[in-house]
Amino acid sequence: MQATPTGVSWAGLVSGPAAWAITLQPDYSIAFWQCHAGFRPTALFSLTGAAVAMAGAVLSWRAVRDRSHGTSPPSKARTRAFLARTSVGVGALFTLVLLAQTLAGLTFSGCEL
Repeated sequence: MQATPTGVSWAGLVSGPAAWAITLQPDYSIAFWQCHAGFRPTALFSLTGAAVAMAGAVLSWRAVRDRSHGTSPPSKARTRAFLARTSVGVGALFTLVLLAQTLAGLTFSGCEL
């Protein structure tokens, strides 16, 4: 018996905001250091977060494409379909937010204050 690949209906809903919150912390904490070092790792942090948010959106998209709408609760198919579609939107939105944050990290050095 071979397992069929299915998505996770809630992955985009969790991964997008979590990636944004996690990447925002080092961005703020190293802004002063970044100003004096001349190296800008905040763009790399934000780009990594965008990849994580996109991965969650892709997992949710796979759940939308699957007829059973993923393998995770809740148990009703219509509820899982709504959750999967909403998660794709949230994951895509946070991917765009993190890409904009990447551009800001490349544009600003941290010395603007």
